[in-house]
Amino acid sequence: MDRIPAKFEASGQGVSGPGRETLPASVAVRCGAAETAAIIRLIEQLGAHDAGPGGRDVRAAERSRYVGLMTDLFQRHPREVLAGLMSPHAHVRVCVALAVAAAPTAQAVPALQQALGLEEREPERRAIVRALVACGAFNAAGQEHP
Repeated sequence: MDRIPAKFEASGQGVSGPGRETLPASVAVRCGAAETAAIIRLIEQLGAHDAGPGGRDVRAAERSRYVGLMTDLFQRHPREVLAGLMSPHAHVRVCVALAVAAAPTAQAVPALQQALGLEEREPERRAIVRALVACGAFNAAGQEHP
């Protein structure tokens, strides 16, 4: 992960997209690298699948809200967010991959490639490939760029 630059060229604005809000400026100012790493640990505690009535995942919506937050934090603290790709928890790795896919940058490609090489489960591999495609790591034919 040491190949990831300390800073990305990002505006002071949060990333916006369909159906999600940007990180409020007051939160953005208070979330430093240590807080970003703490948020990753919090996501780990949410559990992969907490079954509710009828087998419904009661934490899925809660975890999905963190993808938007991680997308915003990724632009400010990429090293801390990308470190989540090495989490022992699959749902954290997917959350980070989706966050990177929502705010793609070629600078994330080395960390994503490393994570893909280590990932054994197909659902997580698909999320990482999605992020790699968004970051431009593959050409239109699906071949890896040199």
